[in-house]
Amino acid sequence: MNTPAPDLRARKQSTLIALVSASVALGIVDIALDLPSAQEGVRLGVTLLGNVALLLIGFHWLRLDALELDIRRPMWLNVCIVALAAVFVPYYLYKTRPPERRLASIGRFFLLILACMFATALGASLMMQISGTPPPPTL
Repeated sequence: MNTPAPDLRARKQSTLIALVSASVALGIVDIALDLPSAQEGVRLGVTLLGNVALLLIGFHWLRLDALELDIRRPMWLNVCIVALAAVFVPYYLYKTRPPERRLASIGRFFLLILACMFATALGASLMMQISGTPPPPTL
């Protein structure tokens, strides 16, 4: 009995949607914890936990990508991605894509980072509107 192979592209797409959605949630939580009753240590812990969640979602995408391409990332690359994702994810994409797709893949990665930043800002803005919290002072 043959079972169909999982649609890795659809799963990768769902993972990217989850990444952007988690960014929105992180923005909401950040503003919610900025209320006067929140302690700074709690806020820092929740922000750290949110960033770890984003990293785990990103690694899930990398795992699906490696399955799709039938490759294995070395452990040193995983450690480097955790330490400095903005450098080593593009390195991974450069090494795993054919020459004609490298630049586009790296560009989409940086667009994803921008999308996550905007999603976090959107979540924060929505929470400020709902809670009536004034925007933080500018520098």
